[in-house]
Amino acid sequence: MMFKKKAMLLILLALLLIFSSGTVMAQTDSSEGEQTGQENVAEDNQDTEESTTDDAASEETEVPQGTDKVVGSLPDESKFEAVAENENLILQADPKSGHFTVTNKQSGKVLRSFPNPQGWGEGQTSEVWQVHLQSPFMFTYVEFNVRKDVVKESNFNSQGGTVDYKKIENGFQITYDLPKMGFVIPVEVRLADDYVETRILADDIVDGKEAPKDKEEAKKDPKSRLVSLRLFPFLGADTSEKENGYVFLPDGPGALIEFQKDRASTNNLYTERVYGDDLAFSSNSTLSNRQPVRMPTFGIKAGNDAFLGIIEDGDVYANIVSAPSQSLSQYNWVTAEHLFRFKFFQPTNRKTFAGFHTYSEEMQRGDRSVRYYMLEGKDPGYVDMATKYREYLMKDQGLSRQEASENIRLQLDLLGGGTKNGFIRDSFLSLTTTEEATQMVKELNSLGVEDMEIHYYGWQRKGYENYGGHFPVAKKLGGNEGMKKFVDFAHNKGFAVYLDASSYTFNNTNKDGFRPNRDGLRDLSSTIIKFYEYGGDNVLVSPKFMEKTILKDFKKAKELQIDGYLYGSGIGAMLSTDYNDQHFADRQEAKEIQENIMAKTKEELGEVRVTYGNFYSLKNINHLRQMENDYSYDLFVDRKIPFAQIALHGLMSYSFDYGNIGGDTKESFLQGIEYGALPSFILTYEKTQKLMDSNSLRRFYSTYYKGWEEEIAAQYQSFNEALADVQDQFIVDHQQIAKGVFKTTYENGKSIVVNYNKQPYHHGDLAVEAEDYTILEGGR
Repeated sequence: MMFKKKAMLLILLALLLIFSSGTVMAQTDSSEGEQTGQENVAEDNQDTEESTTDDAASEETEVPQGTDKVVGSLPDESKFEAVAENENLILQADPKSGHFTVTNKQSGKVLRSFPNPQGWGEGQTSEVWQVHLQSPFMFTYVEFNVRKDVVKESNFNSQGGTVDYKKIENGFQITYDLPKMGFVIPVEVRLADDYVETRILADDIVDGKEAPKDKEEAKKDPKSRLVSLRLFPFLGADTSEKENGYVFLPDGPGALIEFQKDRASTNNLYTERVYGDDLAFSSNSTLSNRQPVRMPTFGIKAGNDAFLGIIEDGDVYANIVSAPSQSLSQYNWVTAEHLFRFKFFQPTNRKTFAGFHTYSEEMQRGDRSVRYYMLEGKDPGYVDMATKYREYLMKDQGLSRQEASENIRLQLDLLGGGTKNGFIRDSFLSLTTTEEATQMVKELNSLGVEDMEIHYYGWQRKGYENYGGHFPVAKKLGGNEGMKKFVDFAHNKGFAVYLDASSYTFNNTNKDGFRPNRDGLRDLSSTIIKFYEYGGDNVLVSPKFMEKTILKDFKKAKELQIDGYLYGSGIGAMLSTDYNDQHFADRQEAKEIQENIMAKTKEELGEVRVTYGNFYSLKNINHLRQMENDYSYDLFVDRKIPFAQIALHGLMSYSFDYGNIGGDTKESFLQGIEYGALPSFILTYEKTQKLMDSNSLRRFYSTYYKGWEEEIAAQYQSFNEALADVQDQFIVDHQQIAKGVFKTTYENGKSIVVNYNKQPYHHGDLAVEAEDYTILEGGR
C-alpha cells in the first residue's frame, strides 16, 4: 500500500513538472527537415510575465482577464510639434515618444499613430495591454543563455527607455534606446504628397549588450536578442463603438473583420507571413493552413475614416498581425510585424528525430518601411482601399492599363502526359498529344469559343511528374516537331500558347547536371528540403541553380515559337531562404532571383504568367492564374471581398480555379462573373479514367473534353456577354445589395448583379433569376 502511494506521488510530481515547465518537445527527421512543436511567447512587462498567443503559440502562463484600473494615458496631441507640411497633409510629432498625427488639410481628418483616444478607458483591458496600447512599438526577443526556443514580448514603455529626437527633411528621426536590453532602434517618419512613411533603420540597430568580460557576469547575462518588432502597431486603431467599420486583411482575395460590440472575447491573433511560409524555417507541422498572404497590404475603416497600409522595404520579412476588439484589448487593429530572427529545428542526429528548437543567431538586417495612405471621401471603404492600391501599382510598380480585345480569352489548360504506374517499372502515360490538342481546339472554336489562351502541362520529356531535363518535348506527344505544328496552328487562329515551367522548381531526375546534395534548397540546419506531392518526394532546387537552368533552356524554348512560360511554385508563388553553401540566397535575394527570371523570360519569349502568384510578380506578368477567390474562414473574419480583383481589373487579366474541377461549379461560374475573371478549364483528349493510372494526375478527376466542350462553350458565351467590353475597365464600385446578391460596377457605367440565392431577387425594376446574373448598362 505504501509503495502504491509513493508511486502515485511520483507520477503527480512528474506531471506537475511537465505542465509547469512549458517545455516544447520536438522531433525531426533530418532528411525531411520536418519539425513539430508550438512557438512559445512570454510577455515581459515591468518584472511581470504573461503569455499572449496567436494560433501558432502556446501559453506559458495565464493572461490577466481584465481590469477596471486605467493605467497611464495616450499621448497629449496638444503638445505635439509641427514637423512637415505639404499641399495636402500636415505631420505633427511628440518628441518624447515619437508618436505622430497626420492631418488632411481639406477634410480635417486625422490619422494617429496610436489608438483613438475617444475609446481609451473602455472595456476590460489588462494593465499589460494598456501599456502596449500606449507604446510606440512592441517587440519580441529571445534570451539565448536562458531559453533558446522561447520568445518574450515587451514594449518600449515597459522598458523605461530613452529617446533621441531630431527633425529631418519632410519628417523626423527618433532613436529608441533600451539600456536594460541593450537595444538601440533608430526610426524615421517622413511625409509625402499623399502618405506618411515609417522606416526602421535596421542596418543601424544595436542588437543586445556586449558580452561581459568577467566570467561571472557573463553567466548572468541572458544574451537578449531582437526577434521581431511592431512599429506603431495601433496606428488608426479604433473601438467598435463606430460600428460602421472593419479591419481589412489580405486573406485570399481580401477579407473583413467587422467592428462588433458584442464579439466574443478571445486571446487569438491573426498572424500570417507575407508571401507565405519560408520553408527554411518551416515544416509540415508548422506550415500555415490559412490562405497565403499574396499582397503586402492591410487597412482599417472606422466610421468615416480609413487608411491603407502598404509594406514596402522588408516585405519578405514581415507578418500581417491583427485582432478585433475584445481580443486582448478594446480596439480593432492591424499592423505589420517586422521579423529579424527565425525559429527553426536543429537536429542533433541525422539518423533519429533528436534535436532542439532555437532561433537563428544572425540578425536579418535591411530597412523596413510601411506607407500609410489616408483615404478621401465621405464614407471610404474597401473599394477605396483597393483603388488606392491600384494607383500605387501603377505609379510605383510600373503597371499600366491593359489593351482591350474584341472577345474574352478562354484559359484552356491541356494535360499532355504523365507517368503510368507499373508493377515492375513505370511508363509514359499519353493523355493529349499535339495532334489531339489541335483537334480539341478546332472543336471548341467551332462551338463558338472565339478566343483562347492555351497552357500545355506535362509536355516535358518524361511527362508531368518528372522534374529536370525538360527538353525535348515528349516524343509520345509529338516531340518538338509536333509542338511546333500545334503552335503554328494556334497562332494562325490568333491563340497564344504557353508551356508550363513551374516544374523547374523541383528536380527528381538529376537531369540538367543537378545533384541533390550539391544543388538542393537547404534550411538553416543544412537539411535538404523535399516537397511531398501526390505520392513522391521532390527536391526543391536552389534558386540560383534554377535560374541558371532556365536561362540556359531559353534557346530550346524559342525554337518552338511559343508565346511564353507559365510559372508558379518556386517562381512567383513560393519564397524561401536557401542555406545551401554553394548557392546561398536570403529571402530578399530569392525574391530578386525570381523577379529576374520573369523579366528575362519576358525579354526572351514574350510573355509571362504565374499560377497562385505573389504580387511582387505583377510587374513582369500579363495574367494571374488560379488566383485565390475565397478566404480562410478564420476565427473572427466575417466576410470576403474582391479587394485584389478591384485593384487588378483593367491592369491585367486573371482567372480562378478550373471550372471543371472543384465543388459547386455554378457558384464558381457566378463568382467569376461577379469578380471579372476569365473562365478556366483543364482538359485531356483521353477519358478521365485513364488518369487513374497515375498517382499524381488522378486529382484531375473530370477532364475528358467531350464531356465538357458544350458546357465550356456555353459558359464562354456568358462570360463574353458580361465582360468582353469591360476587360480594360477599372472596377469603381462593389457592394452587397441584399443577402447573397452582389453588384459590381465598371468605370464605363456597366454594372453586373449576381444572385447566388436559390430564389429570384426583385427590387423595384431590378430582377435577377435564382443563381443567375443581370447586366445593367449605363449605370442603372
